[in-house]
Amino acid sequence: METTHNPKPEKTPFIDLFLRSIAVLGLIAVLVLGAWGIIQLAVAIPSFFGNIGSGTSSLLTNSNASKETLTVSSIATINSGQTLQLSWTHSNTDSSAQYSYAISYTCQNGLSLGVPVPTGAYQGAPCNTPFNYVNATQHMTVIPVLGTSSPATTVVFTVTATKLSTGAITAQGSATTTVNPSVVTPTKPVAAAPKPAAPAAAAPSTAYYPAATRAALYGYPDLAVHIVSVVPNGTRTTVQFVIENDGTNSVRSGWTFNATLPIDGGYTFESQPQQMLYPGDKIVYNLGFDNTFGSAQNGSYNTGPSYYNAGGYTCNGYNCTTPSQYNTGYNATPYSIGTITITADPQSYIAELNKGNNAASASTPVY
Repeated sequence: METTHNPKPEKTPFIDLFLRSIAVLGLIAVLVLGAWGIIQLAVAIPSFFGNIGSGTSSLLTNSNASKETLTVSSIATINSGQTLQLSWTHSNTDSSAQYSYAISYTCQNGLSLGVPVPTGAYQGAPCNTPFNYVNATQHMTVIPVLGTSSPATTVVFTVTATKLSTGAITAQGSATTTVNPSVVTPTKPVAAAPKPAAPAAAAPSTAYYPAATRAALYGYPDLAVHIVSVVPNGTRTTVQFVIENDGTNSVRSGWTFNATLPIDGGYTFESQPQQMLYPGDKIVYNLGFDNTFGSAQNGSYNTGPSYYNAGGYTCNGYNCTTPSQYNTGYNATPYSIGTITITADPQSYIAELNKGNNAASASTPVY
């Protein structure tokens, strides 16, 4: 007789059950933490990439930022002695900054430039040297002047912007203008009229002679006066004299000269402002005046072709040879001896190396 045994079910030990529970809880925790991490990563990624895009954009913006620009404009051509307006526009500036502007122009033979000063007058400014005596911020009126024998000249004007807070040059622009010699309008011929009496002293004729070479500028200028000749012709006398720059720097335009003449006991002719002179430049002047003086003394003077030359030159234009002297012949015309004195820069407008050669004198007969 077989006996049937029913096996009893095995019981799981408590420790085994506990470990399985811990494993399940750990798995759940890992899944939860993983899901939370994925969610946080999903949230952070757009911001992260957004920050990367913003930085790149800023760098690109900075690298491609629009630089400051300065546009200068002026008329294409102008005649010597006319006013010229320079205008400029400064773009893409720092709105919180202040700027100053300086103007300069290229050196050209025979060219000088009158520029405004705070008094409302104009004075000469040296070439290739920044200036702005009136603190102009958008435009400036200048006066280009050519020497009497100078051809048309092209000059470049440059405007430079400087940021005052740093002293840095932030923009620069240029414009070009051609300066033509002064235009003389011819007049129609008219029937001859009686010749009017000559004025006591007429404005002198001039001839400008630039230096053969343009030397580098340094030190001081030096205006020197030489009386070349005194030529009486009846009661009219012409004096020829030279004013030149014997220094090493330029004489800015605006200087003047005086001519003290023996007219009615003494008369001083005052010139108009004169042009810039570079080292070695000179101007030859011919000044005529009425030499009527009054009562006569000291004999008489022969008005023949010989004349007294105070400077030791006999000149044809500016080619000088040996001096002439007083003609010693006498006639019945009574005369007196007068003195002519030419003084350059009598108001000391120019700072010079030597003021002692700014004047020269010569004697002349007056009737």
